[in-house]
Amino acid sequence: MYAVKFLALAIAISTAASLGACSKAESLGTNSTVAAAQQGAVSNVSNAELQTLLDQKVTLVDIRLPEEWQETGIVAGSHPITLFQKDGSVAADFLAKIQKVAPTDKPVALICRTGNRTRAGSEMLAQVGYKQVYNVTHGITGWIKEGKAVVSQ
Repeated sequence: MYAVKFLALAIAISTAASLGACSKAESLGTNSTVAAAQQGAVSNVSNAELQTLLDQKVTLVDIRLPEEWQETGIVAGSHPITLFQKDGSVAADFLAKIQKVAPTDKPVALICRTGNRTRAGSEMLAQVGYKQVYNVTHGITGWIKEGKAVVSQ
């Protein structure tokens, strides 16, 4: 059930992101009060805030492609799980994989290259029941520019 809902939301969010930002109320439809009550919270965080979250043992998921992980490395302790394929489609196994490392009732942070993909991914996870999702706004490129360590993948 969650996988179907997740894929439908992924398609809707991907389409909205490519066409331009819509208001949250518009994307929720006519029953926005019920939908808003069921969705979790999404917070944008800086790299400094990410470090604090990591110190608190919040799960970090790197949603980039495998070749991106190999190119730059990953933040130590993060879980590499691709969200968007090269063609822009959502990886069919993303939700199942993320649920293995990050329960819906625990906070989870998402990181990508620059924060664009994680913005959409964070909204998707909140819509399928994740209570607190953190979007790392400057991604791995910001992390590296600040001189923070990465490990080979």
